[in-house]
Amino acid sequence: MPMNLAIDVGNTSAKAALFDKERLTRRIEDLDESSLKVILSQERIENMIVSSVNTYSEKLLSSCVPPLASQHIPIFKLNYQLPLPIKILYQTPETLGMDRVAAVVGATLVCSNTNSLVIDAGTCITFDFIDASKNYHGGAITLGVAMRFKALHEFTAKLPLFSKASFDATASFIGKSTESSITNGVVYGVAHEIKGMIEKYISTFGNMNVILCGGDAPFLHENLKEKLADISTNVVIEKDLLFLGLNQILLYNLNRN
Repeated sequence: MPMNLAIDVGNTSAKAALFDKERLTRRIEDLDESSLKVILSQERIENMIVSSVNTYSEKLLSSCVPPLASQHIPIFKLNYQLPLPIKILYQTPETLGMDRVAAVVGATLVCSNTNSLVIDAGTCITFDFIDASKNYHGGAITLGVAMRFKALHEFTAKLPLFSKASFDATASFIGKSTESSITNGVVYGVAHEIKGMIEKYISTFGNMNVILCGGDAPFLHENLKEKLADISTNVVIEKDLLFLGLNQILLYNLNRN
């Protein structure tokens, strides 16, 4: 059957998803030139969209554009000039990360006709707000979990490198060793930062849905439950949020033509 192919090239990895119209049928992790060629040889790709935050997408596209172009398959590259099903209120749209755009478009599908705050917990943690009228207001960018561990190690003389795997939610919040001091500092610091940001948005815009996505979303959601217990808002995880948004942008542009 004819499929739509959505590709997301992030800061640390590339991923892809296949759609039968609006239904996601398959997700591909750790996409590279070889796996992309396999997808193109095995699937009947009808349309394609690419979102990228680095130059690796050009290398990926160079391996697939010739065969797709020969088949006259539309390839959309998400940038600030591509028509969108939302209104961008960002003051510098040319500098806006396209993964953030795709995520908030995805939010309009997951939680339609409501205010939504998207928290993408990947290499960086981004906060992005879109209102019920599909106006994207902007948000915030801060260090991701792994980046915080790495910064503590690289910008100090003696602090060792740990990771979220060392975090013990059942232990005291007071670190009793250097390892627990670092892991507690990072994880509880992120948790309270996220809680504070949610409270700030709610105080400004009223109640809203909060959508977590990104590689660290399940980990943070598990460790945010207690912190968010006193906040009257709906918090959901949608691991495919960005892909849902990419496919929606693709369909929107196809329907315009």
